[in-house]
Amino acid sequence: MYTLRTTLRFALLAALAGAAASCADSPAAPPAPAASLARFSGASPLECPVATATSATATIGALGGVLEAGGHRVVIPANAVLFPTSFTMTVPASRYVEVDVKAAGLEHFEFLQPVVLSLSYARCTRTDIDRESLRIYYVDSDTRAILEDKGGVDNKLTRTVTTVTDHFSGYLIGQGRSGDSGADGSN
Repeated sequence: MYTLRTTLRFALLAALAGAAASCADSPAAPPAPAASLARFSGASPLECPVATATSATATIGALGGVLEAGGHRVVIPANAVLFPTSFTMTVPASRYVEVDVKAAGLEHFEFLQPVVLSLSYARCTRTDIDRESLRIYYVDSDTRAILEDKGGVDNKLTRTVTTVTDHFSGYLIGQGRSGDSGADGSN
């Protein structure tokens, strides 16, 4: 319980900090998010290829729980879900640091309480990764079109970007800040 309480406090701090701061290539793969991210004032997806997809599934109910795959983590607090629900996190083989999280096979799932989403870029060996802050972007799982800048806290020590969200779909880490299309980085 102490760990969950600490994580929830961190989530609140992450949301406040975000507001204050205002890989496999194949012909069948969805279009790269670079063009979509370009409209977000210099933002670009973080390229750190991974050749093998991984996934994890967990049934989480009213008491909350944790879902982890490929170094990425979702903490679902108590009362965010009323009934036991099966959640699956997939880390696709991709050139980007991205995840897709689904609930019981649904395209989108909204929570009753915000959940904490931490994406890891520990696999990245690039030396330029510490030059600017990284952010989490909510993307369409099929097209990878950017839907929202979720902001986040970029912890260079743990090599994670953490934010809060009230729904599941696709997310990726990007570099740079959003500046238009209604995404002001305050999320």
